[in-house]
Amino acid sequence: MTKSKAGLYGNRPPFRLSLGRADLAIAIGVSTSSIDVMVAEGALPPPRIWHSRKLWIVAEVEAHINEWPADGEDEPFNRIDAILDRRQPEEPKTGAGGYPIASGRKGDPLQDYYDRLGFDPATMGQAEMMELRKAAEEKWKASIPGTPLQKRERAALHQLGAHGPNVLVHWSKIKNCGPDTTERLKARGFLETTDHPKYADSVESLILTDEGYAAFKAL
Repeated sequence: MTKSKAGLYGNRPPFRLSLGRADLAIAIGVSTSSIDVMVAEGALPPPRIWHSRKLWIVAEVEAHINEWPADGEDEPFNRIDAILDRRQPEEPKTGAGGYPIASGRKGDPLQDYYDRLGFDPATMGQAEMMELRKAAEEKWKASIPGTPLQKRERAALHQLGAHGPNVLVHWSKIKNCGPDTTERLKARGFLETTDHPKYADSVESLILTDEGYAAFKAL
């Protein structure tokens, strides 16, 4: 006879490998409308699709959250540093391209993000946003070489170095090497990646370059 859930888990909640939007919002302490914004800005991974349901893999969410900057650390180029709609009881006004109009005040996370990009939501749309984000990404990547390795970069090099240079290593084998750390190592010329065959914009394998192996040896 099949055991009931109560018999399987006792008083403990069952371990969940994936979460829906509402459960994910509760788990990380934000509103459900913030989830899509955080995915668009790279703070959370895209969901997996099963029929009409969207589910977030818990391990992937944790990997992204581990890449969020701690208070006082430099912020990655494309990450909004606060939840946009937490303080907005009404739907924000949108500009010509459908982007929300910010308050215009310094210290407003959305306004600061637009200012960093040079984006005007009143007159610009998606094409301009993508162009500005690409330019900001290239500027950010160009600023990485020559700067000291961060803690997670050193940890990733130690793990990848154990496999040797020019070896395909599945991303799940390297702990705490999330999107930001991966992009930093790529900007330094220490890492190459292969795309996931099924999921666009997702990495499947990490490859330590000869330069990266030399950096590992120098740690």
